[in-house]
Amino acid sequence: MRLIILLVVFGWSIFTAFSQELVTDKTASSISFKIKNFGFNVDGTFNEFITSSNFNTNNVKEPFFNVKIGVESIFTDSKARDKHLLDSDYFDVDTYPNIVFESSSIKKISTSKYLLKGFITMKGIQKRIETVLDVSTSKTSVTILASFSLNRKDFGIGGSSLVLAKEVNITMKYVGV
Repeated sequence: MRLIILLVVFGWSIFTAFSQELVTDKTASSISFKIKNFGFNVDGTFNEFITSSNFNTNNVKEPFFNVKIGVESIFTDSKARDKHLLDSDYFDVDTYPNIVFESSSIKKISTSKYLLKGFITMKGIQKRIETVLDVSTSKTSVTILASFSLNRKDFGIGGSSLVLAKEVNITMKYVGV
């Protein structure tokens, strides 16, 4: 009986060691974007987001990487523009307060690169995306970098503006400890 209990405890500890969620280092993690408006680059960030991940380069059997972004935390260094972006013709924050990304798979490509597949939902519209993750690890943390582009019109953001580019470039840096 002791042997069974010992095996169950050992098995459970191995399982939880490989499936533990990382804690986000909020001071080192960021989500930023860049889009052209009137031919000029507009840089912005989302300052409030929650990330859940159990990513571990030693065990990529069932990893996940999910992000929930508070749209109201958008910052472009212009209070008037930020307020306008929350309106219904852009993010419609009253109806859709969050942007959500949920991973469906993470596959190793090379020593430090992984292919992330998943779904992003904005304004109630869900689209499948893929991006390459650049991953570096230390004894105490994992850093994940990703860059990808989205067509804002696919999500009904910005209407039919002729001065706003369709393509939005997104860069994410995640540091988990």
